[in-house]
Amino acid sequence: MPISADQALEMLREGNRRFACGEARNRFTTDERARALEGQEPWAIVVGCSDSRVPVEAVFDVGSGDLFVVRSAGHVLSAAGLASVRFAAEKLGTRLVVILGHEDCGAVSAALAGDAPDWLEPIVGHIDVTRADPTRAPADADDALLAAAVDSHALDTVAELRTWFAAGGLSDPPRVVGAAYKLATGEVHWLT
Repeated sequence: MPISADQALEMLREGNRRFACGEARNRFTTDERARALEGQEPWAIVVGCSDSRVPVEAVFDVGSGDLFVVRSAGHVLSAAGLASVRFAAEKLGTRLVVILGHEDCGAVSAALAGDAPDWLEPIVGHIDVTRADPTRAPADADDALLAAAVDSHALDTVAELRTWFAAGGLSDPPRVVGAAYKLATGEVHWLT
């Protein structure tokens, strides 16, 4: 029986709690690698940033084959990223998609600064920082604005993906939620 979106979300919350508290389990054992040869049955899709400081499977304390991870700078969804998400939802039956932003995101910071080089336009051009609400973030103004922009961008990506699923004709699209990872504490805060 497939894992529901609610069950998957609870498993991610609990895994992140273990990770943030330093109680993570030892993962990626030889037994897990052997089971992975039989095929994949991921119970959550995570669309995250390619930032090397955000090790998705570790952040959620999961093992091999548990997550279907799609990564790009600023968690910007390209046509290939969208197709990857749909593949996991439609062909693998995964019922939950998490859009995972993170503290101190370079792509969001570049969009805020407004001075990114032309080659970065495919990424920063998809990040709307005009709706960032700094009242929801830490006390320091620059950090608060960046944190609010990260949250806002994650929520925009949630809305984008929900719209894309609706337009794509999926009869039973997966649940899509937003979250952001705090580098200093290891905690994920949930936005939806």
